[in-house]
Amino acid sequence: MRRETGAGGPHTGSAGDSYSGSAGGPGAEGLGARETLEPDDVAPDERWPAVLVAGAPELSVRLLAEVFGPLLALAPAERALLVGTLDAWLECGGSVGRAAVRLRCHRNTVFNRLRRLERLTSRSLSHPCELVETVLALEALRWAAGRG
Repeated sequence: MRRETGAGGPHTGSAGDSYSGSAGGPGAEGLGARETLEPDDVAPDERWPAVLVAGAPELSVRLLAEVFGPLLALAPAERALLVGTLDAWLECGGSVGRAAVRLRCHRNTVFNRLRRLERLTSRSLSHPCELVETVLALEALRWAAGRG
């Protein structure tokens, strides 16, 4: 399946497409799935996206590789900058102005970072389904980092 995103780039595939290959998929080396999920790992009343990610570790690894694959290929500092901007923007309810205050940068800097993230992921933050994929990939990244 191919669709255009607001970031101007094509998006191919979806979470429901068929998949072949290792559990980690291309570019997900070192992000293997956890064997079992312990009941105390994630409390459902805290963050539902985290519960979904932790409850399906093999799918989470695939999601991370598919959505954030190009982002994972960046230098760690550059990746952290874009992920931190996305996180701040989400924590500020999608407000670029409030995210800029939190990040201590100009609002245009936040816009530019978010547009770059959209280009890298081929997902638009203004399209609800693509935003959900991005948020779940962010949770998968946090989950994978917490296991490392």
